[in-house]
Order: sequence, then C-alpha cells, then structure tokens
Amino acid sequence: MAQMIQAYKPTSKASLKQYCLLVAQGNVDEATKLYDFFMRDMEDLPMFDPIPPTWIDNAKKSVAGIFDLINENKDGLAQGYEILRGIMSARGKNLPPIAPPANDVAPLPPIN
Repeated sequence: MAQMIQAYKPTSKASLKQYCLLVAQGNVDEATKLYDFFMRDMEDLPMFDPIPPTWIDNAKKSVAGIFDLINENKDGLAQGYEILRGIMSARGKNLPPIAPPANDVAPLPPIN
C-alpha cells in the first residue's frame, strides 16, 4: 500500500478520492481518513481534472503559432527568399518575386 501511495500524483480532488478508495480496497472509513490526511496539505487542488484540449484546439494553436512566427520573422524570411532567388537565377531558373511591383497591379473596377 505504501508503494502505491508514493507513486501517485493527484491531479484533482475527484481523482484523489477514487485513488484513496482503491487503496483502501473499498473501505470507505479508511479511504476518508486517507483523503483527509492528503487534503490537509493540498487545499489548492482543483475539484476535477482539467479537460484535455481537442485536436481542433491543438490545430488552432499550432496554426496560430505558425502565423505568429511568420509575422514576427517576415523580414528575415523575405531576405532568405531573395537569397534563394539569387541562387536560382544564377542557375538559369527564375523564382517569382515575393510581391508584384506596384505598377503591375491592376486598379480595382468601380463599384457602380
């Protein structure tokens, strides 16, 4: 029983209650005593385990991180692309510029 208690790291009050009941082998009085013993030093333990993020949440966070990285390093990325353009031009292959020249942009048609 002592080895089981040493290896356990409680993540919430609910999981601690379940674990104490498991360790006490269903004896509610012993589980209650064990739970009260642990909770004297862990008042800030959350009531329930946090809900793990879904794959959508993880994907949103990853995409946002990529866009933040690009936005923060756009000058360095642009310089790297221009170096790559120079290397490719020396080999006889042309890469398009990052943005078209301002005079090549067609004006927007009138709304009415």
